[in-house]
Amino acid sequence: MARKKIETIINDKIYPFSLNERGKADLAQIIRKYPYELLVECIDIGVGKYFHYNENGKLTQESVQTFLNKLGGIAYNKSRSPIDQEIYHLKNKGKSLFSYWNLQKADELLHTYVNELALFGWSEQMIVADLRGEASRMMNNARNWSTWADTIEHWINDIKHWGDEDTITIDQSGSVLPNELFSGLSNNVRSLCKQINASYEGNLYDCAAVMMRRLLEGLLVLSYQNNGIESDIMDKTGKHHISLDLMIKNAEQNATLSLSSNTKKDMALFKDLGNYSAHKIWYNCTQGDLKPHILKYRAIIEELLYKSGMKTMV
Repeated sequence: MARKKIETIINDKIYPFSLNERGKADLAQIIRKYPYELLVECIDIGVGKYFHYNENGKLTQESVQTFLNKLGGIAYNKSRSPIDQEIYHLKNKGKSLFSYWNLQKADELLHTYVNELALFGWSEQMIVADLRGEASRMMNNARNWSTWADTIEHWINDIKHWGDEDTITIDQSGSVLPNELFSGLSNNVRSLCKQINASYEGNLYDCAAVMMRRLLEGLLVLSYQNNGIESDIMDKTGKHHISLDLMIKNAEQNATLSLSSNTKKDMALFKDLGNYSAHKIWYNCTQGDLKPHILKYRAIIEELLYKSGMKTMV
């Protein structure tokens, strides 16, 4: 049944051409390996990527043949785990970017990097978001194979020491962000949360406002990465993120990100408070500026922790 359905779908797509007996036999081997739903998705991917048309708008026979030849490979790649798919994309990206690319060594480094993140407790979602975001941007900025490989090795070494005890203790009691909210997250996020609490509790309200803005922006970027839509917040060069102001405006309308109405409404407040404390010469943030809005901030950060994949629903 599945075989007939897939044959019919493909014949409809490649009309006025049709599968011959050899094509049907090759397709039958693919159908035996992969589920129907996956193959339907792969057909659409292949059509979008490989179909070409002549000057008269007619589908070319060469592109149809390429599509059929590539279908098994598309299905194979789509059947991989999300992490393996991202590693595969990065390896191909490096091969196209750099004149020299050691594929075997790149595979080893990327798998070691991923394994270290997993050992530290990162979820699959967090790792995929990192590979799509930070790791991909690093590759874009690397000058050559040596720069990229050295950076990955440095990252791997850093991760191995993430679990080391901090030499500086940040005394705080969770007044803005409860300790339970950020317990078990990455060191840098835990540190930001602790600094926000410590600044507020120490009456350092300008410091607290700036750090609150910084955490908001960081989690918003991670949320775009985790949802595979980071391109929505990149500038025209594709190398840098747009301003937080523009990012928030995009987030308010972004259907894929799908933020709650309260988060959409309240994010700009903390962007403004952080900007005032960082840049306005005659402004000093007070407890009265922050205290009425602590619950709003806590709700925003908790939502973004889930949207970014740093926390998952149990």
